[in-house]
Amino acid sequence: MIHVENVVKRFGDLEVLHGLTFDVERGEIVSIVGASGAGKSTLLQIVGTLMASDEGEVTIEGRSLKGMSDKELSEFRNRHIGFVFQFHHLLEEFSAVENVMMPMLIAGVKRSEAESRAKELLALVQMSHRLSHRPSALSGGEQQRVAIARALANSPSVVLADEPTGNLDTATREDIQRLFFELRERTGQTFIIVTHDEALADMSDRKIVMSDGRIM
Repeated sequence: MIHVENVVKRFGDLEVLHGLTFDVERGEIVSIVGASGAGKSTLLQIVGTLMASDEGEVTIEGRSLKGMSDKELSEFRNRHIGFVFQFHHLLEEFSAVENVMMPMLIAGVKRSEAESRAKELLALVQMSHRLSHRPSALSGGEQQRVAIARALANSPSVVLADEPTGNLDTATREDIQRLFFELRERTGQTFIIVTHDEALADMSDRKIVMSDGRIM
């Protein structure tokens, strides 16, 4: 479903990704691991359309990202890619359900439909009891569950997670690890996860190891 071919990225004279090629199948949970500075997050941003490669091509659901305008990339990102970050990036002025509704409202979904879908997703991540709570009233693990629900809002082709358990205590980290696999079993969702969490990486269907901008 995702094909990355010969992707190269440079910042000035420094080449940080050296011709990366790999595939991800629908419904796979793939982890990307490696030391800090290996290029993991840069690769994830390129797959997520947040950054352009200097060479190579990324194809998602048969559509190449190459040559898309900024508007086309924005629309494609909203509909096909969900994001989960180490820091939840929830909007503090909105409740949990409103945060999950946001990507759907941007996509033009009617408010009533977006609210109904958001409540379903929050139930899926065991957050039905926190619908009206703002982020400041939620624990770190609860905020991450809301962020995961938000990432699923538009039924994306893939969810890209960058250190999703990196800011959590051990017990909460284990809960979030299990949640990714429960969601895959229930929805068939595809995940690519950049992580230093060895337990999460070892649970994945496949582990891509990076070093100095290369896949080892």
